[in-house]
Amino acid sequence: MPFKLLIVDDSELVRTSLRKQIAFATDLAVIREVCTLGEALIDVKCNPPSLVILDLHLPDGFGANIIQPIKALAPASRIAILTSHGDPEIRDCCLALGANWFFDKASELFFLMEVVRLLAIANATNRPTPDNTYE
Repeated sequence: MPFKLLIVDDSELVRTSLRKQIAFATDLAVIREVCTLGEALIDVKCNPPSLVILDLHLPDGFGANIIQPIKALAPASRIAILTSHGDPEIRDCCLALGANWFFDKASELFFLMEVVRLLAIANATNRPTPDNTYE
């Protein structure tokens, strides 16, 4: 089964940059992008991803509000929060709701890329996938 990635961010620049970096680093062929919570839930329901990279501030709401619905629709999906608003309370809340990772866009993009790379390798080699590697 291919590793499927969904990027949920309202910034086209961020989505494009992430997609290009991830495709280059992992050779992933299936990278989907959406810019709202509503689109994310429809996408997850129709085609459950292996990993969702989720921004918190989106035009139709707060990203943390769909962590549990994503987990209900696609229990095997992992969620990595990628945000510019990474205060400890929000981080703790997202992790408590079921996010697997929480990264700051300004300072922790390398760690997100490493998690994606490790998940893609684990998927390709049928090995157990890492969880909460960079908390």
